[in-house]
Amino acid sequence: MFLEIAGFEFRYQVKNPVFWVGAIIFFLLAFGLACTPFVTLGGGPNVHRNAPLAIVTANGGLITFYMFIVAAFVSNVIIRDDETGFGPILRTTRISKFSYLYGRFIGAFAALALAYLSVTLGMMIGSTMPWVDKETLGPFVFDHYLKAYLIWGLPNVFIISALLFSLATITRSMAWTYVGVVGLFIGQSALGVVLGKPGMEPIAALWSPFGGAAFRYATQYWTTSESNTLIPAFTGYIAANRALWVGFGMVFLAAAFVLYSLKTPGLSGQARKAQKLAKRAALTQATPRPPVAEASLATPSFGAATAWSQLFARARLDFAQVFKSPAYPVLLAMGALLAILQIILSIDVSVYGGTVYPLTRVMIQTVANGFTFVSLIVAVYYSGELVWRELDRKTHEIIDATPTPDWAFVVPKVIAISLLLISTLVVSVIVCTLMQLFKGAPRIEFDKYFAWYFLPQAVGFIEIAAFSVFVQSIVPHKFWGWGVMFLFGICLTVFPFLGLEHNLYIFGGTPNAPLTDLHGAGAAGEGAWWFRLYWGAISLVLLVLAYGLWRRGTEQRLRPRLARLPGRLRGGAGPLAALGLIVAVGVGGFIFYNTDVLNTYRNHLDEEKKQADYEKTLLPFENVPQPKITDVVLNVDLHPR
Repeated sequence: MFLEIAGFEFRYQVKNPVFWVGAIIFFLLAFGLACTPFVTLGGGPNVHRNAPLAIVTANGGLITFYMFIVAAFVSNVIIRDDETGFGPILRTTRISKFSYLYGRFIGAFAALALAYLSVTLGMMIGSTMPWVDKETLGPFVFDHYLKAYLIWGLPNVFIISALLFSLATITRSMAWTYVGVVGLFIGQSALGVVLGKPGMEPIAALWSPFGGAAFRYATQYWTTSESNTLIPAFTGYIAANRALWVGFGMVFLAAAFVLYSLKTPGLSGQARKAQKLAKRAALTQATPRPPVAEASLATPSFGAATAWSQLFARARLDFAQVFKSPAYPVLLAMGALLAILQIILSIDVSVYGGTVYPLTRVMIQTVANGFTFVSLIVAVYYSGELVWRELDRKTHEIIDATPTPDWAFVVPKVIAISLLLISTLVVSVIVCTLMQLFKGAPRIEFDKYFAWYFLPQAVGFIEIAAFSVFVQSIVPHKFWGWGVMFLFGICLTVFPFLGLEHNLYIFGGTPNAPLTDLHGAGAAGEGAWWFRLYWGAISLVLLVLAYGLWRRGTEQRLRPRLARLPGRLRGGAGPLAALGLIVAVGVGGFIFYNTDVLNTYRNHLDEEKKQADYEKTLLPFENVPQPKITDVVLNVDLHPR
């Protein structure tokens, strides 16, 4: 029975679109890493593109993004039985808990392992492309690809699969599975920072979850020739690291077996409340009551007051799903922990002989980048859950038959996700101020926290929320929406390496605005607000399109919804979209004129070329005597206030 269940699960997962989407995405990523000259996988310019170092780095580095594919696979292994209604039927059969649980896990894990082979395949094929400079390639050695997959790729897939499968099995909740993804990401980042200090290399090599520190420790003194020809032996810290974390994965699976029950899950809180109301109604009906006089039905009203009341009712429902979820306080706690770790490891450290004090600008710059990736994960998950809630629960036809305008469905979801993300900002500000008080900061500057950190980040979070809801409103399934947003996150990471850095086409992109105590965010801060206005206008257009393409009733296909879009834009929606489009074009043109016409725009590749040309031009003058400054007189009178 175990093998039959494992085979069934494997066939089910391989037929799942998520399998093929994930395999294709990671094949293209690895293919691009192997054949794109702008990206190097460590070791310097003299390390071959198909060197063992590059192959291992690709297998170990891409696993961080692969966590989302793993979550999509293993979260529905057990949960889908209850969602489809087959759970109680399966639990009445003679299937043992061992065969049921581990058969499902082995089938899903085999599919995940097969999909992750696309990384190896992409590296192998990418390095053979005709446009790749042959001088940057070494000989093809199949053993290097095989060992990289077996030592780093496959164990990492097992560790993540075991952890998330156990979490989904014990909690029977997809929300907790994605909380596990966030926790794993934060934990890995925190361990990397804590154990990244000099002298901690052996400990980091043992406790690094994905084995990257163990690989770096084993190859830290390798020459370029060794990096191009050798792969570390499966001994020492590498073997200990792999054995330790695979052992942790086995412990997770054992915990899932012990804590999982084949009994049908108990009623949720809402179901128990409904059950109590039904019993109370039954008792009330059983009690004899005098007849009630008939009354005329209320006259329906479809004015502005009704629309606003419907909006508030839908908002309360969406807010309850987000803020009453047990995962919400866990996410806030993780965000607070991440902020604390970043602050502790950034202040009171010696920098060039000085000390970094807990000033406001230092605290803001420390925590500003830590929430970006986590907020994207949260927005991706909750947008899928909110947009597809009624369809998943088979109540969409009833809800869609009500006289509720479509904007009353779209707007509350964006507000709920935005408030969820903004609440993480509030937590980070609280953590920063408490740490400042603990460290004896001279003053707490809430006005600067608001102007430099809270307000700019909040605008960016609202843009992410609008974009994620728009994506979920046009895709055929929420897993497709998660895949699109996952690809969007990868693009944000990969595009800068390819020289695609202009903030006019990087969604939500703004120029970096360094903070100073004398000048604040300066001119760069003013320029960043022009970009926020530009992307805010585009987000408004996306929201109107989400309204126009919103699903109602049984029609879920995109083409019929596109056909009715012009009619949906009549009234207030069309002018609103036109306003957003006009603002985006106008502000975008103004930005382009300033960045590319009045000034010369250069990405990092252009800067590298400029530096190389500079060195080539001035190299003949290397030994020519140069004038030197012998005396400097400064008359400085500063009045910062």
